[in-house]
Amino acid sequence: MIKVALLEYEKESMEVVFSLAKVFDTLDWTFRVFTKASELAKRMKVEDYQIFVFDEVFKTPRLESVFVHDHPSALFIYLCKNVLAVKGNDQRNRVLYIDKAKIRQQIENERELLLSQYHQSEFYELNYDGIHVRLPYQDIYYLDKMEKMIYFHTRKGEFHERANMADLEERLADFGFLRVHVSYLVNAKYIVGWFKDEVELSNGDKVPLSRAQKKKILAKQRSKKTI
Repeated sequence: MIKVALLEYEKESMEVVFSLAKVFDTLDWTFRVFTKASELAKRMKVEDYQIFVFDEVFKTPRLESVFVHDHPSALFIYLCKNVLAVKGNDQRNRVLYIDKAKIRQQIENERELLLSQYHQSEFYELNYDGIHVRLPYQDIYYLDKMEKMIYFHTRKGEFHERANMADLEERLADFGFLRVHVSYLVNAKYIVGWFKDEVELSNGDKVPLSRAQKKKILAKQRSKKTI
């Protein structure tokens, strides 16, 4: 089950809940609405949330530190009157900016990302040095290939197994992983910066970005905006 926290006002909250209900139609999910950041912070001591929806007035350095920075695996959505003004140069993939006048349309456009967040709590299983290891997808930053070995860079350290990168690309697509280079797959929600030939992740690592893959990714992003 995925849990959603809304720090919002009544009108927008209804729109968001309706839109998320369409995305998570056949899945288990629940939500709770808060009107004060202090109420949400108190509730988070006893309940974890995987998606947060905030009104733009709550985008302050202090609240970003308390909520966004301290919950690196969560997905955040800011509802804004002027998306460009609120977003600025923010390149974090796990922070979305939605136009208040287009809530239903734009949340639907992010269906793939929202569903991948739902599945991130599931596990990837591998055998590492004779030991069976279960890695939550949300703990994996990226994978890279060296010769016939795939290396998993995670919060728990580095693991490796013999595998085919093309097969992993197909298998991990539903969990929010992007093929940014022939030898690299990244957990997209941990991308915090896009550059000419690399992407920066929230753990500080920089991963190569090929021209061909960048072109494919940007084309897909542009197509979403025109829907």
